[in-house]
Amino acid sequence: RAQPAGVVPAAVLEVLGNESRELEARNRRLMAMLVEVASLFEQASLPMLVFKGPTLAVDAYGELRLRECGDLDMLVRPEDFPRVRELLGDNDFSCLWDQVETERKRQLFACEFQRDGVELDVHWDLAPKGHNFDVDFERLWESGAPIETSNQFVRKLRPEDSLEVLCMHGTRHWWERLRWICDIAELVNRGEIQDWDRVLARAAEARSYRSVWLGLWLAGDLLDADLPPEIRSQVDRSPVLRRLGSQVGVWLENAEQAATVRKLPDRFLFRMRLCERWRDRVPQLARYLVTMPSRSLNWNPCSAAPKRMPATNIEFVRSLLGTSGTTGLPPRHFRE
Repeated sequence: RAQPAGVVPAAVLEVLGNESRELEARNRRLMAMLVEVASLFEQASLPMLVFKGPTLAVDAYGELRLRECGDLDMLVRPEDFPRVRELLGDNDFSCLWDQVETERKRQLFACEFQRDGVELDVHWDLAPKGHNFDVDFERLWESGAPIETSNQFVRKLRPEDSLEVLCMHGTRHWWERLRWICDIAELVNRGEIQDWDRVLARAAEARSYRSVWLGLWLAGDLLDADLPPEIRSQVDRSPVLRRLGSQVGVWLENAEQAATVRKLPDRFLFRMRLCERWRDRVPQLARYLVTMPSRSLNWNPCSAAPKRMPATNIEFVRSLLGTSGTTGLPPRHFRE
């Protein structure tokens, strides 16, 4: 829309316009469902935090039609989840946990519900414990903003906390989608982030410091996000961020073949470099060596250890003693 007439072909504008209208219709259905679910939580006196989804579309992009939203994400207290599950079940939401065969297939930090073609992703945490992300529901709740002035039981994340959560989410999923980086860039460009000291302090408390810095590096380097000069300067000076960002760039360039390009040693070193402290790296190192990490995001690190190390794990150890996958970086680069 910002380009002079004729720069973008009319056929392309027509396609984009149709997709934009479809997105808006979809997001309005999500918003309607959110209002209904918010009312249910209010009636049950259950606190809930909303993040991503259509509320982010408005905060970061200014319009519902400018961001694709697949489902509704919400965060609840872990101890409240049994009541939440009962509440949603009583209101005709089907629980996807009821469709799995074994306990191992269930996510360790979230559960999906579905009704009328809309999915609710109910979280009590934002990542498996092995990812070293600490989520403090009470802190997020205290700083959240009501999505409706009359409903005090449902809030959305304040922009600074939303930035942290977006970076945690992108890191957990290897930053495999460019639109996740767009979310961060647009949140920054609209001037929604007012308290940068809070962003960095909270990220350190949550052990997601490098994840947040990486998200900012990607938004600045790939999409020229309007970062404050002091933030941009710190991001640009960090060799570890450049190395992490370069790895993400390789994955993005090969998005269609991500499963084959994202080799196990690369994924391991990526996780290691995200940890600033060795005491956070050691549990992940043990998990990678004892339990074979699946390509699935929902693999269970608590499952029983195999009687002997699989051949794939032996190959993994050998690769660490030599070079690592597509990066060709030796083990000494764990520190950076």
